[in-house]
Amino acid sequence: MESPTVLQPGERVSKLRFFIEPVRGLASAGRPVDADGMPVLADVWRRGSLLYQVEGDSMAPTLKDGDRVYVDPSDLDLREGRVYVFEIPGDGHTIKRARRLDDGELWLVSDNPKYRPWRPSEMRVIGRVYYHDPAGGRL
Repeated sequence: MESPTVLQPGERVSKLRFFIEPVRGLASAGRPVDADGMPVLADVWRRGSLLYQVEGDSMAPTLKDGDRVYVDPSDLDLREGRVYVFEIPGDGHTIKRARRLDDGELWLVSDNPKYRPWRPSEMRVIGRVYYHDPAGGRL
């Protein structure tokens, strides 16, 4: 029996329309992931993008536990209503929607109404989520 071919991160597969890209981390209550990589859609993937796997239900129904999101780390300008990955010191990574609430301040908002909006005292924008690949979806 012939052993399977092992792909390296970034290596393209000839007849299929995806390649392997390292997972940067889980994002919701986020913690780092040590993974060799997951298939990403070549037609959608942007050079320099980051791959995250969703953990938890705070962004449901938009994003579900186990979904993958493609993140553009060059898009750091927070805009109303868009979804971003943030790093919260001491709490890891989280995926939230940027919203300006009644006080005019920018808040991190979950799509799931059972979670309250919050404004961490310190955060770093990792990038904007530009593509959502549902668990059990296209790949």
